[in-house]
Amino acid sequence: MKARTIFLLGGLLACMPSVAYAHGFGQRIDLPIPLQLYMIGGAATVVVSFLLISLLSKAKEEVRYRRIKVPFKSSLLTRVLKVFFVFAIFLVIAAGLVGAQGAAFNIAPTAVWILFGVGMTYFSAFVGNLWEVVNPWGTIFAWFKRNRPWPKNFGVWPAFFLFFTYRWIENVYPHASRPASLSFIILIYGIISFVGIYIFGKDTWFRYGDPFNVFFRFLSRFSVTEGSGGHVFVRPPVVGILTKQAAGPSEMIFVLFMLASIAFDGAKVTPAWYSVSSLFTKLGTPVLLVQTGGLVFVLLAFLVVYLLFTWLVKKFSRGPQSVAELAYRFVFSLLPIAIAYEVAHFITLFFIEGQRIIYLVSDPFGFGWNLFGTADYAINYQIINLKNLWHWQVALIVAGHIVAVYVAHVLAMQTFGQRKEAMRSQYPMLVLMVIYTVTSLWIIAQPILVGGG
Repeated sequence: MKARTIFLLGGLLACMPSVAYAHGFGQRIDLPIPLQLYMIGGAATVVVSFLLISLLSKAKEEVRYRRIKVPFKSSLLTRVLKVFFVFAIFLVIAAGLVGAQGAAFNIAPTAVWILFGVGMTYFSAFVGNLWEVVNPWGTIFAWFKRNRPWPKNFGVWPAFFLFFTYRWIENVYPHASRPASLSFIILIYGIISFVGIYIFGKDTWFRYGDPFNVFFRFLSRFSVTEGSGGHVFVRPPVVGILTKQAAGPSEMIFVLFMLASIAFDGAKVTPAWYSVSSLFTKLGTPVLLVQTGGLVFVLLAFLVVYLLFTWLVKKFSRGPQSVAELAYRFVFSLLPIAIAYEVAHFITLFFIEGQRIIYLVSDPFGFGWNLFGTADYAINYQIINLKNLWHWQVALIVAGHIVAVYVAHVLAMQTFGQRKEAMRSQYPMLVLMVIYTVTSLWIIAQPILVGGG
C-alpha cells in the first residue's frame, strides 16, 4: 500500500526517466520516474502516516502484549549450535591463515562479511539475538571469570569503540577482504573477549563490552522473540523498542553510529563523496585518513542533527525534561530506521555474493577440494530483478521510517503523559524522519563508482 502511494504520486507527475545503480552490482537502472518524485513520495508517505498515527492513537499508549512461550527448551540444540560455531570460527581462522588468499576462493571473507556481518544482523533484527547464546569465544572462555563489577561510567563505551573499529575495518581498511588479515582480526577479537570475560564474567562482558552482542541486542528489540528466565517467548514485532527504559550517553552514540556507518558505507561510493575526498587526496592526505575522517564526520553530523532536533522537541513540548533526557529517551525510535538501512543496503550482497558459500563449503581453503559436490556451483546473478529490487528498497526505507514515527509517538506519550504535549513534541521528530527518508533514498540511488558492499 505504501509503495502504491509512491507509484501513484510518481505516475501523476512523471515526465522523464531517472537513473540509479543497484548497490553491489555497479549496473545502471533506468527508473520509471525521476528520483525526486520517489523522494517526494517517500516523504509524503511518512507525513501522512504521522497524521494517521496521531489521529487514530489512544490518549495513553500503554505497551501491553501477549507473550507465547516456546513449548520446548532444547539444551541439546543449544549445545549443538555452540559446538558448530566453535568449529566454524576455527575453520575460518585456519582457512584465512593457510588457505588461498583470493577472497572469492577462501571461506573466510564470505563467512565474516556476509554470513555473519549481514546474515546474523538480519536474524537478530527479525528473529532474536542468537549471538548471545552461540558466541564461540563465550563458549570457549565461559569458565574463566572473576566477576568484577562493571564500572557504571563505562556504559557500553568499550562495545562502541570496538564496534567503531569493526565498521572502520569494513568501510576503510584496504585489506578487509584478505583472508589472512581476517584471521588475525578474529584472533585479536578472541583475545579481547578472553580478557573481558576473565575480568567481568561472560554475562557482564556480553551486555556491556562485546560489540556484536550489544549491536545484536539493540536490533533484537525489533524481533519477534525475547528471552526470560531461561525460556524463549514469541511476541509481536517492535514492542521490544517500546520500553520506558531510556538509553545512556554511550548507548545513544552507539545507536547513532549504527545509522551513520551505514550512511557512510553508501555515501562513500557516490560521485559526491569522490569529489569531496579528491580535494583532500590532491593535497597529499592519505586515502586511509580521508576515509577515516569521513566516517567520524558522518557520525558527528548525525549526532549534531539529532541533538538539534531533540532541542526543538524540548522547545515544542515545553516539558520539564532536559535535552539530554529527551535525547536518551527517543534514540531507540531510530532502531527501525537502522534496520531498514541494513536490509536495503546489504540485500544484494547477501543474496548474490552470499551464494559463494555453496561452493566454498566444498572447498573452504581453496585447495581444489569438492567435499560436498558443490565446488563447481556458479553464482546466479539473475536471482534478483534490479528494478524490482529498487522498488523494494524504497518500500523498506519508507516502511522503516513509518515504524520509527510510530515508536517515537508511543515514547512521547510515555514521556509527556499529556496528548497535547506529546503531539507538539513530535513535530520536530517528524521533520527529522522526513530528512532521514529523503537522504537515504538519495544515497541508495546514486551511481556507484566502485564495487560496493
